Amino acid sequence: MKLKDCRKAYYDYSGKTSDLLRYIGYAGLAIVWTFRTSTENKIVIPHDLVWGSIFLLCGLISDILQYLIATVIWGCYHRYKEKRISEGTEFQASQYINWPANTFFALKAIAMVAAYWVLIKFLFDSFWTK
Repeated sequence: MKLKDCRKAYYDYSGKTSDLLRYIGYAGLAIVWTFRTSTENKIVIPHDLVWGSIFLLCGLISDILQYLIATVIWGCYHRYKEKRISEGTEFQASQYINWPANTFFALKAIAMVAAYWVLIKFLFDSFWTK
């Protein structure tokens, strides 16, 4: 195995994980929407699902920020290097360059786990403990 094989596996798995977390975020919002109630001029989310909704939104916002920050960092880094080296020159990027994006990746995963903990608890309490 070569280092590039490890890097490819990391990119494949982290990309797929991001996709799945985004999909379960949307699915979680659909679950919350299913249990909403409406009055004439107001939509009400069950009190037990408010924190779940907040976690879902934080997870989806973290998803956007992960890619937005990575885009800005790598775009700026590319521009910085473009002005200083020729096109075919090999160089090493700092080991810290992906930390901001990785932080939002981790926050996204934590938020989705927390959201689903709340959703599963709500569903369990609603359907199985009565």
